[in-house]
Amino acid sequence: MDRKELKKQLAQEKAEKKKKSEALNRLKPLLYSFALWGLMMGIVHIPVIHDYIQSFFIDFVVNSTVFIGNMLFFSVASNGSPLIQVADFQMKVIFECTAYNFYIFAFALAVFGEWSVKDKILNFLIFILSIFILNAFRFIIMGYIGKYFPNAFHQIHDYVWTVVFGLTVFILYIWRNDKSQLQDA
Repeated sequence: MDRKELKKQLAQEKAEKKKKSEALNRLKPLLYSFALWGLMMGIVHIPVIHDYIQSFFIDFVVNSTVFIGNMLFFSVASNGSPLIQVADFQMKVIFECTAYNFYIFAFALAVFGEWSVKDKILNFLIFILSIFILNAFRFIIMGYIGKYFPNAFHQIHDYVWTVVFGLTVFILYIWRNDKSQLQDA
């Protein structure tokens, strides 16, 4: 191999290494967010803390879903937490159904997003509001599915909604990250 070809190959390797380094740097906020999310999930599940947070989130979801459902003229009621009835279909709200893990991840994204403080606050509020609205509608929709399609209830609840929440947070992150990066440029 002559000197010119060797120089060309080294330049290509250097450019490839730079691309990989840039890609890793773009992923760092997400990697740090996952790490913080994991740490916070561990903290949430410390027994003393867990019971309080679980009770708070379940009560909040039941009360807010009843409020939103009634405000939009859906048949939503509760005889007390953790039970909720939608279209006379009764469901028990458990901690995992409160979307608490998505709220925590939204917080972690806001902490590590490479955004201005103003954008961090705005993006966090957008994440929280979106998760809140999606979760309320999930209960309303699942009540009607439970009433009219009871055999499909568990499959839709367990699989479809997990994917929907994950995609929603991912799409919101991409949208808000692009918006925030454009404003900083």
